[in-house]
Amino acid sequence: MIRLFANANYDFIKWRRWAYGLTAAIIIPGFALFLVHGLNYSIEFTGGTLIQVQTKEAVGTERIRSALDAAGIRDAEIQQFGGPTEYKIQARIAKEGVAEGSTEATAAAVDSALARGLGSGPEHYTIVRTEAVGPKVGRELQGKAFLAIFFSLSSPWSTSRSASSGASGSPPCSRRSTTSSPRSRSSAISTSR
Repeated sequence: MIRLFANANYDFIKWRRWAYGLTAAIIIPGFALFLVHGLNYSIEFTGGTLIQVQTKEAVGTERIRSALDAAGIRDAEIQQFGGPTEYKIQARIAKEGVAEGSTEATAAAVDSALARGLGSGPEHYTIVRTEAVGPKVGRELQGKAFLAIFFSLSSPWSTSRSASSGASGSPPCSRRSTTSSPRSRSSAISTSR
């Protein structure tokens, strides 16, 4: 039998400064990008339009995405929905004179993009349903995600503080009785375990 950790004596503390530098080299640029670009929220957080499309033949999500990208509808979420010829498109657009993410404007833009990319008319595809996706659930998710991150970052600090205060306190276990006979000592040890 192979013993991988037979004489495990690793000096982790020796490499701590390198680890600090590597951690800073990853975190600082990431935080700078966050400050410059901000967060990229998906449709669940911002709201948008859900469009269910049924095609006559399986065309694949790549072909639908290229049709939408050619029409300027970027960052649409496309999923195969149900059978191989049904797709769910979640999109959001902004046009001048139209409220950003308007359901009618988005549905019309997706319809014209699909007509150009897949072919126009019901012989190529049909739009089964169109509905608005509101950002209400997204706000709830944002709040819960913020709390989860806050508690996950504060938890190690609070546990390290309580562990260091426990080290100076009373010992973790103490004997209940001190007797002189060997027989009563062994029974006192066995009851304290």
